Amino acid sequence: MRYAPSSRFRASIWLAAALLLGGAATSNGADDLPRNDPKRLQVIVDDLAQRLALSATVTVAVVPTNPLLVSVAVKEGRKDAFVLSFEDAFLDGLDDDGLRAVVAHELGHVWIFTHHPYLQTERLANSVAMRVVSRQSLEKVYDHVWDRLGTKGDIAQFLGQ
Repeated sequence: MRYAPSSRFRASIWLAAALLLGGAATSNGADDLPRNDPKRLQVIVDDLAQRLALSATVTVAVVPTNPLLVSVAVKEGRKDAFVLSFEDAFLDGLDDDGLRAVVAHELGHVWIFTHHPYLQTERLANSVAMRVVSRQSLEKVYDHVWDRLGTKGDIAQFLGQ
């Protein structure tokens, strides 16, 4: 007798495979939206926040200027909610992999804040981010940031050896 997995089991295998391959597989049409559309960004944020098991709410804002290019801050008056702000023009230079890496890094800061609020460092945020994105994608993002800011940094300082 041949084993035939149930449709529920087959669906969970597909979901597990999608998550292992980067979690980018969504059927909500977000990929059809412009890169700087808050709805598209929110889908990416929600996906990665779930994969990082964040209990805090993170909402997206696209702003004309952000001196940090991308940043996350506690929502005023709340400890369980954050706003992730993207500078509109910065988004234009990111591919999908880079966009996910930026979001993962910022969610790393949220993870740290909700678990160890006094340990905020870029390196630790990247360590958390590398649970869901590759080191290579973060390296590309740092190159993009440094090009945008006209500076250069030591990647090992931010990502480790």
